[in-house]
Amino acid sequence: MRHKIKIIFSWLLIGILFLGAFQPGSDALAAKKNKYIRMNVKSINLSKNGVYKLRLYNTKKKQTIVFSSDDEMVAAVVSTATQPKQAVVTAVNPGNTYVRATISNSRGKVVRTLKVKVKVTPYAVSVKFGQKKLSLTENENTKLNTIIKPNVSQELPVYESSDTDVATVNSRGVVTAVAAGEAIVTATLLSSGQSAECTVVVKPEPAETAPPSATTATTASTAHNTR
Repeated sequence: MRHKIKIIFSWLLIGILFLGAFQPGSDALAAKKNKYIRMNVKSINLSKNGVYKLRLYNTKKKQTIVFSSDDEMVAAVVSTATQPKQAVVTAVNPGNTYVRATISNSRGKVVRTLKVKVKVTPYAVSVKFGQKKLSLTENENTKLNTIIKPNVSQELPVYESSDTDVATVNSRGVVTAVAAGEAIVTATLLSSGQSAECTVVVKPEPAETAPPSATTATTASTAHNTR
């Protein structure tokens, strides 16, 4: 009897060891979860002095995050004090570099390193519109053809309308005709103060032609039959 119990116990022990060999340990499970850690972007394009906020997702509370730049002469990165999962990237000089996020566990072991490519372009030196005058009908909208040089620059001009009761313009240069009249849309580069102007002429919507009434149609039909 004792011999049978020993045999059964031995087989149970072998089974437990066998199953344990195929069960992922805590480190393996942690490594699997760390694969889901990601950043909100894979690449960033900025003009000089431009800023962008990086965010990390799916990290754990006990993990430590350190942000760094491969070349701080191109782009600098600073963690936010209140949000350790976030960092602000600032473009310093034209060029290319990588910003990295190194994630460590509570024991100080690095469990994941992520990187994002940062491209910094120079300031724009000039801006102009493809047309100096634009005609629109009330409630019509169109995007202005804004030409920035050098064309590699990521700097965006600030748009403004001289009369928003006539025409409005948004941050992407889309003009919307509001009411009949004339307005001047200006695009200004904040880095240099260079600007361009486009005159927007808004025409009233054409009056709708009323369809012929039933009485008019009947009269016309009667006159035709009389002939």
